[in-house]
Amino acid sequence: MSGSEVLIYAYGAVCLSMIMFNIIYNIVLRKKEPETTMKAQKIKEALLKEYSADSDTGTTEWETSRVQAFLKEEDLELGKSEDLLTFSEAVSLLAEEGLEEAAEGMIRGLQPLFPALSEDYLKKDKMQTAYFAVFLEKFRRRSEYDSALLESLLKYAVQENMYCRINALDALYAFGNAEYVVKAVEKQDKMDAFLHEKVLTEGLLSFSGDHRELIKELIRRFEEFKVKTKLAILNYIRFKSEDCKEFMYKIMTDKEEDRELRFAAVRYFGRYPWEQARKVLIEFASDKEELHWEYAAVAAAALKDYRGDDVLSALKTALYSSNWYVRYNAAVSLEAAGMSYNRLIDVMAGNDRYAREMMEYRLEERKLVKERELQKEGKSE
Repeated sequence: MSGSEVLIYAYGAVCLSMIMFNIIYNIVLRKKEPETTMKAQKIKEALLKEYSADSDTGTTEWETSRVQAFLKEEDLELGKSEDLLTFSEAVSLLAEEGLEEAAEGMIRGLQPLFPALSEDYLKKDKMQTAYFAVFLEKFRRRSEYDSALLESLLKYAVQENMYCRINALDALYAFGNAEYVVKAVEKQDKMDAFLHEKVLTEGLLSFSGDHRELIKELIRRFEEFKVKTKLAILNYIRFKSEDCKEFMYKIMTDKEEDRELRFAAVRYFGRYPWEQARKVLIEFASDKEELHWEYAAVAAAALKDYRGDDVLSALKTALYSSNWYVRYNAAVSLEAAGMSYNRLIDVMAGNDRYAREMMEYRLEERKLVKERELQKEGKSE
């Protein structure tokens, strides 16, 4: 099994585990569905009644004593995960009717209770701990209690339970605090059971705060991380910032650097063309050494948006490679460069079977795509 296959299976396993988490909690919810639905409906009506009274008096704030009285009246114990689910369901019912604002005063009033609850749930079964992280992500509002919650979520994020870790990280991303996200990344980096880098990249992309601040801090701490964490960070930067060219160029040209990190840097310059990177990309794409085929393949793809005779020459050279991936990426980039059929005659008429067959394959593939588009247009008329 190749390294790439291992990565794909590992990522699939993580995704499957999160699907299982959702399935298990849905099963728990459905077992109590009649009771939960009735109770959620009752809570929804109670929230609407309170909201109506507040609208009449102009009140918007719920003091802690009022929140606690409401919870007692509605027989809600937030220390029980099933009651968290019930409350969440009640808010969802309001949202379905466009009345989620009716719960907002209550939700803001819950904030002082969250720090103690977060510590209590840390001691419970880890599936319940994992769900409380989800609850926090949904119902936390910016307040003076954020620092305590952030510290609790860091504890959640180092649990061995995968559901708990990922849900805690998701909550941290939602909080939008760059400092604590970097702390969480550091803790993940040091754990034996490392999250798949794709999961980490996708999480960073969901960060609700200032991405420039987060990227700046991750770059500052970059050398402290292991290769897998570095790769996740580089891929995150590739999707979020075009302002890291000098940093990426240094990685791409460092022969002592891990090759996966260099590949990530090459891809960065495929997304954000930079004249200074042109020469290096051309050298990679033109490299005929079989052991360097991965560099050639990634660089050939990265040259898609670069223009010039030197680029075309490098891509044509790559088209003669014995490696299918190099040839394919070169063909795609040549098409992106807008090469006409006439300009491809020298390739099509050449003696190199690999190059000729690849261009024929790409031209045929392009023809099929156009035919499918025409068929769709015909059906839509």
